[in-house]
Amino acid sequence: MLGDLDKRDTLLLKGLAISAIVFHNFFHLVCPARQNEFSFNPERFWVFLKTVNSPASAIESFFAFFGHFGVELFVFLAAYGLAKSHWNDPAPWGRFMWERIAKLYPVFGLVVLPWFVVMAFHFGLVGMVRADGGKLLWMFAGVSNLIPGYRLPPIGPWWFIPFIVQFYALWPALRWFTNRFGQRGLMLLAASCLILVLVTNRTLAYWSMSLLDTPLGHMPEFCLGIAAARFRMHLHAEVVAAAAAALLLGSMYGMIWPLTYISALIVSLAIYLWLRPLLRNSQILARTGEYSLLIFLVNGIVRIQFLNDATSPGTALFSCCLCAGVSFAVAAVMQEFLLPREIAGKFKLAPGAANGAEDIALALDQWAVSLAAAGPSQPGISYPDRGLFPTK
Repeated sequence: MLGDLDKRDTLLLKGLAISAIVFHNFFHLVCPARQNEFSFNPERFWVFLKTVNSPASAIESFFAFFGHFGVELFVFLAAYGLAKSHWNDPAPWGRFMWERIAKLYPVFGLVVLPWFVVMAFHFGLVGMVRADGGKLLWMFAGVSNLIPGYRLPPIGPWWFIPFIVQFYALWPALRWFTNRFGQRGLMLLAASCLILVLVTNRTLAYWSMSLLDTPLGHMPEFCLGIAAARFRMHLHAEVVAAAAAALLLGSMYGMIWPLTYISALIVSLAIYLWLRPLLRNSQILARTGEYSLLIFLVNGIVRIQFLNDATSPGTALFSCCLCAGVSFAVAAVMQEFLLPREIAGKFKLAPGAANGAEDIALALDQWAVSLAAAGPSQPGISYPDRGLFPTK
Protein backbone atom coordinates (compact mmCIF):
# COMPACT_ATOMS: atom_id res chain seq x y z
CA MET A 1 0.00 0.00 0.00
CA LEU A 2 1.33 3.44 -0.91
CA GLY A 3 0.56 4.89 2.51
CA ASP A 4 3.01 2.45 4.12
CA LEU A 5 6.08 4.10 2.63
CA ASP A 6 8.44 5.04 5.48
CA LYS A 7 11.53 7.19 5.65
CA ARG A 8 13.74 4.39 4.37
CA ASP A 9 11.48 4.11 1.33
CA THR A 10 11.59 7.86 0.69
CA LEU A 11 15.39 7.87 0.72
CA LEU A 12 15.56 4.87 -1.61
CA LEU A 13 13.07 6.51 -3.99
CA LYS A 14 15.08 9.72 -3.91
CA GLY A 15 18.25 7.77 -4.63
CA LEU A 16 16.62 6.13 -7.64
CA ALA A 17 15.14 9.42 -8.84
CA ILE A 18 18.34 11.46 -8.60
CA SER A 19 20.27 8.67 -10.33
CA ALA A 20 17.84 8.69 -13.25
CA ILE A 21 18.03 12.46 -13.50
CA VAL A 22 21.83 12.62 -13.31
CA PHE A 23 22.01 10.13 -16.18
CA HIS A 24 19.36 12.06 -18.09
CA ASN A 25 21.19 15.30 -17.41
CA PHE A 26 24.24 13.97 -19.17
CA PHE A 27 22.85 11.78 -21.93
CA HIS A 28 20.30 14.19 -23.34
CA LEU A 29 23.18 16.49 -24.25
CA VAL A 30 25.16 13.85 -26.14
CA CYS A 31 22.44 11.58 -27.54
CA PRO A 32 20.09 12.25 -30.49
CA ALA A 33 17.10 11.29 -28.32
CA ARG A 34 15.35 14.17 -26.56
CA GLN A 35 12.58 14.32 -23.95
CA ASN A 36 9.01 15.64 -24.20
CA GLU A 37 9.25 17.47 -20.90
CA PHE A 38 8.09 21.06 -21.21
CA SER A 39 6.79 20.91 -24.74
CA PHE A 40 5.70 18.15 -27.09
CA ASN A 41 7.08 17.02 -30.43
CA PRO A 42 6.04 13.55 -31.68
CA GLU A 43 9.24 13.23 -33.73
CA ARG A 44 11.25 12.87 -30.51
CA PHE A 45 9.62 9.53 -29.75
CA TRP A 46 10.49 8.12 -33.18
CA VAL A 47 14.09 9.29 -32.78
CA PHE A 48 14.13 7.53 -29.41
CA LEU A 49 12.86 4.28 -30.96
CA LYS A 50 15.55 4.38 -33.62
CA THR A 51 18.39 4.97 -31.18
CA VAL A 52 17.22 2.66 -28.38
CA ASN A 53 17.17 -0.29 -30.80
CA SER A 54 20.95 -0.13 -31.02
CA PRO A 55 22.59 -2.06 -28.17
CA ALA A 56 25.45 0.44 -28.11
CA SER A 57 23.18 3.43 -27.48
CA ALA A 58 20.20 1.81 -25.70
CA ILE A 59 21.14 2.99 -22.20
CA GLU A 60 21.84 6.59 -23.12
CA SER A 61 18.70 6.77 -25.28
CA PHE A 62 16.50 5.39 -22.51
CA PHE A 63 17.71 7.90 -19.94
CA ALA A 64 17.75 10.78 -22.41
CA PHE A 65 14.07 10.23 -23.19
CA PHE A 66 12.64 8.91 -19.90
CA GLY A 67 15.13 9.95 -17.19
CA HIS A 68 13.52 13.32 -16.51
CA PHE A 69 10.48 11.53 -15.05
CA GLY A 70 12.52 11.03 -11.89
CA VAL A 71 11.27 14.52 -11.08
CA GLU A 72 7.77 13.16 -10.58
CA LEU A 73 8.96 10.95 -7.74
CA PHE A 74 10.27 14.00 -5.93
CA VAL A 75 7.05 15.90 -6.51
CA PHE A 76 5.07 12.97 -5.14
CA LEU A 77 7.31 12.70 -2.08
CA ALA A 78 6.99 16.42 -1.41
CA ALA A 79 3.23 16.18 -0.98
CA TYR A 80 3.45 12.77 0.71
CA GLY A 81 5.90 14.04 3.35
CA LEU A 82 3.83 17.13 4.14
CA ALA A 83 0.59 15.15 4.33
CA LYS A 84 2.21 12.66 6.71
CA SER A 85 3.87 15.11 9.08
CA HIS A 86 2.11 18.48 8.76
CA TRP A 87 -1.52 17.59 8.19
CA ASN A 88 -2.66 18.84 11.59
CA ASP A 89 0.10 21.41 12.06
CA PRO A 90 -1.45 24.43 13.82
CA ALA A 91 1.47 26.72 12.89
CA PRO A 92 0.45 29.98 11.20
CA TRP A 93 1.16 30.26 7.49
CA GLY A 94 4.03 32.70 8.01
CA ARG A 95 5.87 30.54 10.52
CA PHE A 96 5.34 27.44 8.41
CA MET A 97 6.81 29.21 5.37
CA TRP A 98 9.75 30.57 7.31
CA GLU A 99 10.67 27.17 8.75
CA ARG A 100 10.67 25.61 5.30
CA ILE A 101 12.72 28.38 3.71
CA ALA A 102 15.20 28.39 6.60
CA LYS A 103 15.96 24.73 5.90
CA LEU A 104 16.49 25.12 2.16
CA TYR A 105 18.20 28.43 1.52
CA PRO A 106 21.42 27.72 3.47
CA VAL A 107 21.92 24.65 1.27
CA PHE A 108 21.34 26.70 -1.88
CA GLY A 109 23.79 29.32 -0.67
CA LEU A 110 26.48 26.71 -0.10
CA VAL A 111 26.64 26.23 -3.87
CA VAL A 112 25.28 29.51 -5.26
CA LEU A 113 27.60 31.86 -3.39
CA PRO A 114 30.85 30.18 -4.49
CA TRP A 115 29.46 30.01 -8.03
CA PHE A 116 28.65 33.73 -7.97
CA VAL A 117 32.12 34.60 -6.63
CA VAL A 118 33.82 32.60 -9.39
CA MET A 119 31.59 34.08 -12.09
CA ALA A 120 32.05 37.62 -10.75
CA PHE A 121 35.81 37.13 -10.80
CA HIS A 122 35.58 35.96 -14.40
CA PHE A 123 33.02 38.45 -15.79
CA GLY A 124 33.38 41.27 -13.27
CA LEU A 125 31.15 42.03 -10.31
CA VAL A 126 29.38 44.99 -11.92
CA GLY A 127 28.71 43.02 -15.09
CA MET A 128 27.28 40.08 -13.13
CA VAL A 129 25.01 42.29 -11.05
CA ARG A 130 23.73 44.12 -14.12
CA ALA A 131 23.17 40.97 -16.14
CA ASP A 132 21.88 38.59 -13.48
CA GLY A 133 21.13 40.57 -10.32
CA GLY A 134 17.45 40.98 -11.17
CA LYS A 135 17.07 37.33 -12.12
CA LEU A 136 18.56 36.21 -8.82
CA LEU A 137 16.34 38.53 -6.81
CA TRP A 138 13.14 37.37 -8.53
CA MET A 139 14.27 33.77 -8.23
CA PHE A 140 14.81 33.92 -4.47
CA ALA A 141 11.62 35.94 -4.09
CA GLY A 142 9.83 32.92 -5.54
CA VAL A 143 8.18 34.58 -8.54
CA SER A 144 10.67 34.40 -11.41
CA ASN A 145 8.69 31.67 -13.19
CA LEU A 146 5.71 34.03 -13.33
CA ILE A 147 7.55 36.92 -15.02
CA PRO A 148 8.24 36.78 -18.78
CA GLY A 149 11.95 36.99 -19.41
CA TYR A 150 12.93 36.04 -15.85
CA ARG A 151 11.88 32.41 -15.53
CA LEU A 152 15.37 31.16 -16.40
CA PRO A 153 17.84 32.25 -13.68
CA PRO A 154 21.56 32.60 -14.40
CA ILE A 155 22.02 29.14 -12.89
CA GLY A 156 19.42 27.57 -15.16
CA PRO A 157 18.28 24.54 -13.13
CA TRP A 158 17.59 26.74 -10.12
CA TRP A 159 14.17 27.77 -11.39
CA PHE A 160 12.93 25.08 -9.00
CA ILE A 161 13.39 27.54 -6.11
CA PRO A 162 10.24 29.55 -6.94
CA PHE A 163 8.43 26.27 -7.62
CA ILE A 164 9.17 25.08 -4.09
CA VAL A 165 8.24 28.40 -2.52
CA GLN A 166 4.95 28.44 -4.42
CA PHE A 167 4.14 24.89 -3.35
CA TYR A 168 4.76 25.80 0.28
CA ALA A 169 2.51 28.81 -0.13
CA LEU A 170 -0.26 26.65 -1.60
CA TRP A 171 -0.02 23.88 0.98
CA PRO A 172 -2.61 25.24 3.48
CA ALA A 173 -5.11 25.63 0.63
CA LEU A 174 -4.45 22.09 -0.62
CA ARG A 175 -4.89 20.72 2.89
CA TRP A 176 -8.18 22.59 3.34
CA PHE A 177 -9.40 21.46 -0.09
CA THR A 178 -8.66 17.81 0.69
CA ASN A 179 -10.38 17.98 4.07
CA ARG A 180 -13.40 19.62 2.46
CA PHE A 181 -13.80 17.54 -0.72
CA GLY A 182 -11.86 14.36 -0.05
CA GLN A 183 -10.46 11.94 -2.60
CA ARG A 184 -12.96 12.85 -5.30
CA GLY A 185 -12.05 16.49 -4.94
CA LEU A 186 -8.36 15.66 -5.45
CA MET A 187 -9.23 13.74 -8.62
CA LEU A 188 -11.23 16.70 -9.94
CA LEU A 189 -8.42 19.13 -9.10
CA ALA A 190 -5.85 16.93 -10.84
CA ALA A 191 -7.99 16.59 -13.97
CA SER A 192 -8.67 20.33 -14.10
CA CYS A 193 -4.98 21.16 -13.94
CA LEU A 194 -4.20 18.60 -16.67
CA ILE A 195 -6.70 20.31 -18.96
CA LEU A 196 -5.30 23.72 -18.04
CA VAL A 197 -1.79 22.63 -19.05
CA LEU A 198 -3.06 21.27 -22.34
CA VAL A 199 -4.92 24.42 -23.36
CA THR A 200 -2.36 26.99 -22.16
CA ASN A 201 1.05 25.47 -22.89
CA ARG A 202 1.29 26.60 -26.51
CA THR A 203 0.11 30.13 -25.69
CA LEU A 204 2.40 30.59 -22.71
CA ALA A 205 5.36 29.33 -24.75
CA TYR A 206 5.14 32.58 -26.72
CA TRP A 207 6.41 34.33 -23.58
CA SER A 208 8.84 31.49 -22.75
CA MET A 209 6.58 30.42 -19.89
CA SER A 210 4.83 27.18 -18.98
CA LEU A 211 2.54 25.97 -16.23
CA LEU A 212 4.91 23.03 -15.98
CA ASP A 213 7.27 25.45 -14.22
CA THR A 214 4.70 25.85 -11.46
CA PRO A 215 2.88 23.59 -8.98
CA LEU A 216 -0.25 23.81 -11.14
CA GLY A 217 1.53 21.91 -13.90
CA HIS A 218 2.31 19.02 -11.56
CA MET A 219 -0.86 19.03 -9.48
CA PRO A 220 -1.77 15.37 -10.33
CA GLU A 221 1.48 14.18 -8.75
CA PHE A 222 0.90 16.35 -5.69
CA CYS A 223 -2.65 15.04 -5.42
CA LEU A 224 -1.46 11.44 -5.61
CA GLY A 225 1.07 12.12 -2.85
CA ILE A 226 -1.64 13.58 -0.61
CA ALA A 227 -4.06 10.75 -1.39
CA ALA A 228 -1.40 8.10 -0.70
CA ALA A 229 -0.69 9.62 2.71
CA ARG A 230 -4.28 10.33 3.78
CA PHE A 231 -6.33 7.54 2.18
CA ARG A 232 -5.79 3.81 1.85
CA MET A 233 -4.51 3.43 -1.69
CA HIS A 234 -3.37 0.38 -3.64
CA LEU A 235 -1.84 0.38 -7.11
CA HIS A 236 -3.97 -2.25 -8.79
CA ALA A 237 -2.63 -4.03 -11.86
CA GLU A 238 -5.32 -2.48 -14.06
CA VAL A 239 -4.31 1.04 -13.02
CA VAL A 240 -0.62 0.37 -13.64
CA ALA A 241 -1.37 -1.15 -17.06
CA ALA A 242 -3.50 1.87 -18.00
CA ALA A 243 -0.71 4.20 -16.84
CA ALA A 244 1.87 2.34 -18.92
CA ALA A 245 -0.40 2.61 -21.97
CA ALA A 246 -0.92 6.34 -21.37
CA LEU A 247 2.84 6.84 -21.01
CA LEU A 248 3.45 5.14 -24.34
CA LEU A 249 0.59 6.83 -26.21
CA GLY A 250 1.36 10.20 -24.63
CA SER A 251 4.84 10.02 -26.14
CA MET A 252 3.22 9.86 -29.58
CA TYR A 253 0.08 12.00 -29.34
CA GLY A 254 -0.03 15.54 -28.03
CA MET A 255 -3.58 15.27 -26.67
CA ILE A 256 -2.46 12.53 -24.28
CA TRP A 257 0.97 13.99 -23.53
CA PRO A 258 -0.04 15.79 -20.26
CA LEU A 259 -0.93 12.38 -18.82
CA THR A 260 2.64 11.12 -19.17
CA TYR A 261 3.84 12.74 -15.93
CA ILE A 262 1.34 11.11 -13.59
CA SER A 263 1.53 7.89 -15.66
CA ALA A 264 5.31 7.70 -15.33
CA LEU A 265 4.94 8.25 -11.58
CA ILE A 266 2.44 5.41 -11.20
CA VAL A 267 4.60 3.03 -13.22
CA SER A 268 7.72 4.03 -11.25
CA LEU A 269 6.01 3.49 -7.90
CA ALA A 270 4.68 0.11 -9.03
CA ILE A 271 8.16 -1.01 -10.09
CA TYR A 272 9.63 0.18 -6.79
CA LEU A 273 7.00 -1.67 -4.74
CA TRP A 274 7.73 -4.82 -6.76
CA LEU A 275 11.49 -4.50 -6.16
CA ARG A 276 11.15 -3.18 -2.62
CA PRO A 277 12.30 -6.38 -0.85
CA LEU A 278 15.53 -6.32 -2.88
CA LEU A 279 16.19 -2.61 -2.42
CA ARG A 280 15.47 -2.15 1.28
CA ASN A 281 19.00 -3.14 2.32
CA SER A 282 20.80 -1.01 -0.26
CA GLN A 283 23.03 1.34 1.72
CA ILE A 284 24.50 3.07 -1.33
CA LEU A 285 21.04 3.88 -2.67
CA ALA A 286 19.90 5.25 0.70
CA ARG A 287 23.08 7.32 0.97
CA THR A 288 22.49 8.65 -2.52
CA GLY A 289 19.03 9.68 -1.39
CA GLU A 290 20.51 11.52 1.60
CA TYR A 291 22.85 13.48 -0.67
CA SER A 292 20.37 13.91 -3.52
CA LEU A 293 19.81 17.67 -3.17
CA LEU A 294 23.51 18.51 -3.22
CA ILE A 295 24.16 15.92 -5.93
CA PHE A 296 21.74 17.78 -8.13
CA LEU A 297 23.16 21.18 -7.28
CA VAL A 298 26.75 20.25 -8.11
CA ASN A 299 26.05 17.83 -10.96
CA GLY A 300 25.11 20.58 -13.39
CA ILE A 301 28.56 22.09 -12.87
CA VAL A 302 30.51 18.84 -12.75
CA ARG A 303 29.02 17.44 -15.96
CA ILE A 304 30.51 20.27 -18.02
CA GLN A 305 33.96 18.84 -17.38
CA PHE A 306 33.04 15.47 -18.90
CA LEU A 307 30.83 16.28 -21.89
CA ASN A 308 33.69 16.73 -24.35
CA ASP A 309 34.92 13.20 -23.63
CA ALA A 310 31.60 11.63 -24.71
CA THR A 311 32.55 10.99 -28.34
CA SER A 312 30.91 7.56 -28.67
CA PRO A 313 28.26 5.52 -26.82
CA GLY A 314 30.98 3.72 -24.86
CA THR A 315 32.86 6.85 -23.83
CA ALA A 316 29.55 8.60 -23.09
CA LEU A 317 28.53 5.86 -20.66
CA PHE A 318 31.96 5.88 -18.99
CA SER A 319 32.01 9.69 -18.75
CA CYS A 320 28.49 9.79 -17.35
CA CYS A 321 29.31 7.23 -14.65
CA LEU A 322 32.46 9.14 -13.77
CA CYS A 323 30.50 12.39 -13.65
CA ALA A 324 27.92 10.79 -11.35
CA GLY A 325 30.65 9.48 -9.06
CA VAL A 326 32.36 12.85 -8.80
CA SER A 327 29.02 14.55 -8.14
CA PHE A 328 28.31 12.07 -5.34
CA ALA A 329 31.74 12.59 -3.78
CA VAL A 330 31.54 16.39 -3.89
CA ALA A 331 28.01 16.35 -2.46
CA ALA A 332 29.07 14.00 0.33
CA VAL A 333 32.00 16.21 1.33
CA MET A 334 29.83 19.33 1.31
CA GLN A 335 27.06 17.76 3.36
CA GLU A 336 29.29 16.02 5.87
CA PHE A 337 31.82 18.78 6.44
CA LEU A 338 30.46 22.13 5.23
CA LEU A 339 26.77 22.20 6.11
CA PRO A 340 25.89 23.21 9.68
CA ARG A 341 25.20 20.08 11.68
CA GLU A 342 21.61 21.01 12.51
CA ILE A 343 20.84 21.37 8.78
CA ALA A 344 22.83 18.35 7.58
CA GLY A 345 21.04 16.24 10.18
CA LYS A 346 17.75 16.83 8.37
CA PHE A 347 19.04 14.70 5.51
CA LYS A 348 20.14 11.75 7.63
CA LEU A 349 18.36 8.46 8.12
CA ALA A 350 18.13 7.71 11.80
CA PRO A 351 17.81 3.99 12.63
CA GLY A 352 14.15 3.12 12.93
CA ALA A 353 13.05 6.65 12.09
CA ALA A 354 9.58 7.17 10.70
CA ASN A 355 8.37 9.87 8.38
CA GLY A 356 9.00 13.20 10.06
CA ALA A 357 9.30 16.90 9.41
CA GLU A 358 12.77 16.41 8.00
CA ASP A 359 11.24 14.47 5.11
CA ILE A 360 9.53 17.61 3.89
CA ALA A 361 12.51 19.76 3.09
CA LEU A 362 14.46 16.96 1.46
CA ALA A 363 11.51 15.83 -0.62
CA LEU A 364 10.72 19.32 -1.83
CA ASP A 365 14.35 20.01 -2.47
CA GLN A 366 14.37 17.37 -5.11
CA TRP A 367 12.22 19.33 -7.48
CA ALA A 368 15.60 20.68 -8.27
CA VAL A 369 15.99 17.74 -10.51
CA SER A 370 13.37 18.96 -12.77
CA LEU A 371 15.67 21.56 -14.00
CA ALA A 372 18.51 19.25 -14.54
CA ALA A 373 16.16 17.28 -16.69
CA ALA A 374 15.92 19.83 -19.48
CA GLY A 375 18.58 20.64 -22.00
CA PRO A 376 19.43 22.90 -24.89
CA SER A 377 16.69 23.95 -27.24
CA GLN A 378 15.97 21.54 -30.06
CA PRO A 379 13.78 21.92 -33.13
CA GLY A 380 10.19 21.83 -31.95
CA ILE A 381 11.11 22.58 -28.32
CA SER A 382 9.82 25.86 -27.03
CA TYR A 383 11.89 25.78 -23.85
CA PRO A 384 15.18 27.72 -23.56
CA ASP A 385 18.56 26.38 -22.57
CA ARG A 386 18.94 25.37 -18.94
CA GLY A 387 22.74 25.36 -18.73
CA LEU A 388 24.26 26.32 -15.40
CA PHE A 389 26.47 29.04 -16.83
CA PRO A 390 25.22 32.20 -18.51
CA THR A 391 25.41 32.15 -22.27
CA LYS A 392 26.79 35.61 -22.77
